[in-house]
Amino acid sequence: MAIGDGELVEAARAGDRHAFGELLGRHSARARAVVRALVGPEDAEDVVQEAALCAYLDLGRLREPDRFGGWLCGIAVNLARMRLRRRDATVAVEDWSGGLRVPPGPTSADLSPEDALEARETLRLVRRAIAILPEGQREAVLMHYVEGLSCQEIAALCGQSTGAVRVRLHRARAQLRERLLGLDGTRTAMAGKELSKMIEVTLEDVIVRVVEGDVPEGEQPRLANERMRVVLLRERDGERRLPIWIGAFEGDALALHLGGESMPRPLTADLMARLVEATGGRVEHVRISSLRDKTFYAVVAVQAGERKEELDARPSDALNLAARVGAPIFVDEEVLDHAGVLPDALEPQLEAKPFGGEVEPGRWQSLSPELVISLHPLPPKP
Repeated sequence: MAIGDGELVEAARAGDRHAFGELLGRHSARARAVVRALVGPEDAEDVVQEAALCAYLDLGRLREPDRFGGWLCGIAVNLARMRLRRRDATVAVEDWSGGLRVPPGPTSADLSPEDALEARETLRLVRRAIAILPEGQREAVLMHYVEGLSCQEIAALCGQSTGAVRVRLHRARAQLRERLLGLDGTRTAMAGKELSKMIEVTLEDVIVRVVEGDVPEGEQPRLANERMRVVLLRERDGERRLPIWIGAFEGDALALHLGGESMPRPLTADLMARLVEATGGRVEHVRISSLRDKTFYAVVAVQAGERKEELDARPSDALNLAARVGAPIFVDEEVLDHAGVLPDALEPQLEAKPFGGEVEPGRWQSLSPELVISLHPLPPKP
């Protein structure tokens, strides 16, 4: 019979190095897979080795020996985050958010005494609602929304699948929504406050900044930023635009669709649209729901039979899906009021340098299908 993690931890605490080596052999691969998504394959091995040393030195502090694997992954994740903070350049921003606002807005003013009192009361109600969640849901909510861990990181720490973590978070949000609306004082705190209105927008364009200079005949211009694209949403009954910075892959997929082109193989957004259709579902609408810490968040409203769900999504994924199924797109009024710009102010905002460093002279232009295809040349036929 295989020895459990708890027994190996006790043996390692007693000085058995072979037992600790067995623990690392069981769990270091999982820790390496988690941190690889954060720091890349080049640094993942160093982070895991450092985490193993920290785990060995702090083994006496492990309160639940049977959960050594999750504990080791947690140490590795914290070390990886520290390494990211030490880096000068921003790392793969689009991989985390899928929708950024550029540049950051002004710092909000201090809260009034009345708003501060209301915020404290709301916080008390939220804490009370979280405290009565089932243990698994409460743990997932705190790790995701308080500690800032991704679903993949939570899955590694808890020894579960990513899908199981997403289900827990979804059920927890549903219960929190129901309980908060029913708690004493919540309706009073919300009295007199109108629900945020939704403003319909259209997908106007995907644009990029190209470097100025002579372009050889038959070649496409060079991009000033290879990693990012800007999608422009236009207010249907107004002039305001909402620029959202998204990753290159999602931006290229959206530009191809808007230009009436497609790749030889279906892209992720095409697969999402077909899955919704195949399961008998329908995308009712997509909404840019909030702007927090310079990052946009989106919601996809889906209906399947009599069941309706609102699914959290990155704006880049949500907009690609809406474009393919023809679903209307909305932006919460507060978001558009805060981040929307008039045409004359659009280019100055885009010219800001959010990622630091010098920016080569260039101009903004539409991301044409021809330019997208040139960035992704097809492999030669055998």
